[in-house]
Amino acid sequence: MILPKLSAAILSMSFLGSAYAGVDQDTSLDQWVVISGATNGAADVFGVSPEDIDQHRHTALAHLIRYAEERGLQVSEFDQLFERGQVEGRKLVEKHGSLVAAARKDFVTGFMHDKNIEYHNVKKALDT
Repeated sequence: MILPKLSAAILSMSFLGSAYAGVDQDTSLDQWVVISGATNGAADVFGVSPEDIDQHRHTALAHLIRYAEERGLQVSEFDQLFERGQVEGRKLVEKHGSLVAAARKDFVTGFMHDKNIEYHNVKKALDT
């Protein structure tokens, strides 16, 4: 069930300007960590700088951990889940690159947005 969510996040970033725009009510916090990793991995394939990729990871970690703490939840394996997402995001773009290649510029713009997204926007999306 996570593969369609990863694809949706990558497409949301390309067409809606943020991976958080493609929110699904049934998405768990752990799945959001994987999704964040997937968009991070996809950005790597698209040639985003290592500094921007690191900043995106840091922002996702900070916001998702804060969200979890505010709700008494845990993300116990952030690094492993995020890295799994990175691998899957890279694979998706490499395998289906032609589907998102035309939207590469928009994806990168969305990635740059999410790299610096404010917490209240993430909270709003996850509360949907």
